[in-house]
Amino acid sequence: MDYIAFHMKRSFLGLVVLAAIVVAVVYATSNNSSPKTTQPLVSHTIRATPSTMATLKSAFLKFKLHNKEMVATDRITWGQVIQPSGPKEPLIAYDAVDRREWAIASFNLVLPASYKSEVSFQDGGNMGIFNKVAGGKWFMTGSPGFPLCAKDVPSIVAHLWGLKNYPACN
Repeated sequence: MDYIAFHMKRSFLGLVVLAAIVVAVVYATSNNSSPKTTQPLVSHTIRATPSTMATLKSAFLKFKLHNKEMVATDRITWGQVIQPSGPKEPLIAYDAVDRREWAIASFNLVLPASYKSEVSFQDGGNMGIFNKVAGGKWFMTGSPGFPLCAKDVPSIVAHLWGLKNYPACN
């Protein structure tokens, strides 16, 4: 009874090879897959980091230069966004509905400055509204104008930042 039929040996060998291939594929895909970053489920504010502040400043200058509202020799510093005595940092929030980060930042011109930039910085032109998709780059979408209105950003972001719609916002 030591004899095993040839076709049975071949079937058994085929099953062993198939199992080895399945194990190898499962192991390779589990080790080589990139970790998935899960987006937060709740909208929240985010503390500005020096890196974020640098990229927002760069996006603001890029926008203003592209739209010919400043010249390359103009320089800027950080300004207060909402409160005159508040910190000179942008406000940043994550909107779980549209899965974007939103920011608003204010800047001051370093004088002397070009006439073009002095004009463009009036009536809220010194502020920028920015957004980015997770892992993407910050883009300035525009200047909110004056007064800073809740309608300029998604409603949850306006709520997180304490923005309101004033009569002048219509």
